[in-house]
Amino acid sequence: MKRAAPMLFLVALIAAAPAQKPASSAKIGEWNLQTDQLNANLISGVFSAPHKVTLTRADGSIVVADRATGNYKHRQANLSGHVSMHDASGTFGLKSAQSGQSHGPATLTADTLRLDDAARLYDARGSVHYEQGDTSADAQEAHLNDATHQLDLTGKVHVVQGDRTLTCESATYNTQSGSGEADTNVFMTFPGITPTFATPKPLKLPGTKP
Repeated sequence: MKRAAPMLFLVALIAAAPAQKPASSAKIGEWNLQTDQLNANLISGVFSAPHKVTLTRADGSIVVADRATGNYKHRQANLSGHVSMHDASGTFGLKSAQSGQSHGPATLTADTLRLDDAARLYDARGSVHYEQGDTSADAQEAHLNDATHQLDLTGKVHVVQGDRTLTCESATYNTQSGSGEADTNVFMTFPGITPTFATPKPLKLPGTKP
């Protein structure tokens, strides 16, 4: 009986150990969502995932966030908490970025990311950072209307493209035409030139890409 005691103790420990929660998954458009707890209404399409979520796509793209809510029937999602989106194609599935030109992988990080794929509206807020090749952009908020191809950056905007830089309080960029405007305390650097502008009037920057 003494020899059986350790075995009985081990069995008791295994029985007392918390069970591993099975992963929950869902299909949202081209994305596969995986998390350990998913609450969804199959009639309305409303869903919530209170814990870490991971979305993957067939091309190798991946999105990670601490939690998510939304409506999969309306193709809407709200991601929050350490949002990181790595897109293998570099277009993020946006119509305005699919111009036939080659794109390298791109990464977007933010505190929150709201996606309205039906209306083609996308909002990133809080420590927004974007990287693709030799281009990076930082701002407090970024709003993209993929239907009009207009990207608005606000709050401590800092854009670096190769050896060119742009710093301002707000900027607007057309992802299709490549034209843009910068506003309020605009500071630019180009090779061999360092102009400074401190004016509330917008400064047009044709061809500058964020």
